[in-house]
Amino acid sequence: MIVEFLLVFCLFVSFAGWGAWAKILTGNKTDSFSLTILLGLSFFGIGTCLLSFFTALNLFVELILLIFSLIPFFFKKLRIYTTPFPKPLLKSVWFWLLGLIIILAGSFHPFRPDHFIYYEPTIQWLNRYGLIIGVANIDWNLGQMSVFHIMQAGLDQTIDPFQRIAVFITIWFLVYIFERKAYLLLFVIPFYFLFIQTPSPDVAIVFLSLVVVNELCFNYRVDNYSILLLISVFTFIIKPVAFWLPAWVLVAGFFLNKKELKDYRIYLYPMLFVVIFMIKNGMASSTLFYPVSFTQLDTYWLPNSQILAISDLRASAYTFDMRFTGDEISRMTFFQRFYYWLSIDKLQTIINCFITLTIVAFGIFSFFKKNLLYLSLWLIIIIKAVVVFSFSGQYRFILDGIYPLLFLILCPIRIGRTKIFVPGLLYSLLLLVLLGYPPLLKQSIPAFQLTRWMIGFTKKSLFIPENYATQKYAKENFGNLPFYISSRIYNYDTPPPAFRKIELKLYRDHGIFPQMKDPACIRKGYYMKTLTPEETEELGKIIEKYFPDS
Repeated sequence: MIVEFLLVFCLFVSFAGWGAWAKILTGNKTDSFSLTILLGLSFFGIGTCLLSFFTALNLFVELILLIFSLIPFFFKKLRIYTTPFPKPLLKSVWFWLLGLIIILAGSFHPFRPDHFIYYEPTIQWLNRYGLIIGVANIDWNLGQMSVFHIMQAGLDQTIDPFQRIAVFITIWFLVYIFERKAYLLLFVIPFYFLFIQTPSPDVAIVFLSLVVVNELCFNYRVDNYSILLLISVFTFIIKPVAFWLPAWVLVAGFFLNKKELKDYRIYLYPMLFVVIFMIKNGMASSTLFYPVSFTQLDTYWLPNSQILAISDLRASAYTFDMRFTGDEISRMTFFQRFYYWLSIDKLQTIINCFITLTIVAFGIFSFFKKNLLYLSLWLIIIIKAVVVFSFSGQYRFILDGIYPLLFLILCPIRIGRTKIFVPGLLYSLLLLVLLGYPPLLKQSIPAFQLTRWMIGFTKKSLFIPENYATQKYAKENFGNLPFYISSRIYNYDTPPPAFRKIELKLYRDHGIFPQMKDPACIRKGYYMKTLTPEETEELGKIIEKYFPDS
């Protein structure tokens, strides 16, 4: 915790510098510290994304990026674009108490399976090689390669070695809450104690969405509209399920200030962000909006369609707690799926019902308010929920649109600061204790499956954030592809390219395997090769060697 506290301070300094550069480039003069940081985060994210097209995000690149972020602090003409940290926060006991709880919660061991399946392997690739053409052929998860993980890969060898960028984002959100006096938002933070030990993009899209909604509804200024549009697009490129946010910001522009929309300059950077996002996707997976099939490009590195279809079916099955197969779900009508989605006999049912009731309640609330801004938000969230439900239905893909609705419903209720701070602090402490002692959480919520991965509080986490020990691995060759393999379930720290048992068996069963386009140049990427019967048998022998029970 102590080390992470110092690292969070370093991240604030660095992103404040990037924020100064962003204000120079955009011509914006916002005096908000939190919005300046967010601008800096956005431009750092898109900058590292561009760099990853050409080079690995290694220590040398990180040092250059860090030095570049510090330049504005050493030149008087540039220093005027920096924004000082809000002094009242330094004197706020509530801010420090909540901040320390966040940092301690973020210092526990990572426990989300996504961290080991997707986040960590993605960062390994970026650190060693950068973005490689056709990397989705190695593992379909790598085709997603969120800008959030590209940012993390641009920090994890210097000022964020424990990969806790989500902790920084949460502290930044706390700063924003105190800066704007939007104290009701404090109650969102403890739920994300479940995510902040990892570089989870869910943390970013939820907090950024709430900031944009709060700014447009309660702190709107004409000269900040371009920032909000940029931030909303940045949120989208972090995780495309946040597509509703830039759509709503554009619609909201018609109600708030049509004149601003006529200035084409406000669209330049958002359009640049989207173009870079699509190039990234095209390079990784030959799909402009991965994994949406109709945006696929006909290239040699296009992933195998059967593998992508299987991943879609697995996602659907996971949504319904594996009670139905993917084929069974695909044959259901929309209303059958919705019925089962609301009737899973577990914790998920409560969350799904909460989502549905919140959407209905906000619809009634917005009609009574007769507020076009609210009504447009409600309609766009309904569209988002239907789109997400059609391909997955996992509640965490919908929550970024639900929290803003709940926040707007509760905002008219006037509650004193102390009456918010006290329960907010108690709620944070409760979640901290439950995460710190997993058996207590398992006993309290038996249906909560993540407790099996939790280690909880350790004395070491008071000093530095915890991580799992490294694994042993072996090296193999198949065709022209050298790869690594671990006998354990995950390859989170195995050098890339690395395969788990599930991928090797999938490739064997379908008679395919990734190969290098040019063994002498990794940047030419990977493609999926159809195997001969002899090659399929050879792959089977490799699997049998490491996984005899397969």
